[in-house]
Amino acid sequence: MATIDTAGIKQAMSQVFVDGNRQGWVLAGYENKSYHIVLQGSGFGKPEEVQPLLREDEFQYVMVRIPDQKDEHPTVRDIYIAWQGPKVKIVDRGKRSTHTGIVEEVMRPVHATLTAISSKNFNEDTIRHRSTPGKGSHVID
Repeated sequence: MATIDTAGIKQAMSQVFVDGNRQGWVLAGYENKSYHIVLQGSGFGKPEEVQPLLREDEFQYVMVRIPDQKDEHPTVRDIYIAWQGPKVKIVDRGKRSTHTGIVEEVMRPVHATLTAISSKNFNEDTIRHRSTPGKGSHVID
């Protein structure tokens, strides 16, 4: 069973996702290959800032905020992304995939939930497209 530093993650979210901030991100992951999930970083920039922090051999969890528009009015879209590094061992993949929903509960509210399996297309345009309702796949590959 995973344990989560809920307070640390929530604190970062409250600083990044305040009213008026139209973009930002919060990254969580496992501490020292354990089952303890902690804040790994946060920022006020675009999702592309997260890309170099995604580890090929780990599961990580990201909340990104991107600018959006609804009925010609500026708004934001908050998207939860479960990163599944392509080099995660099969045994770990099964164990850690069960934690995705637990972490999403901490990183609420969200407008969409995605899974990322490749960092190549981890960018605002792909995230926007894949998080739009009715646009097909919710996987960033």
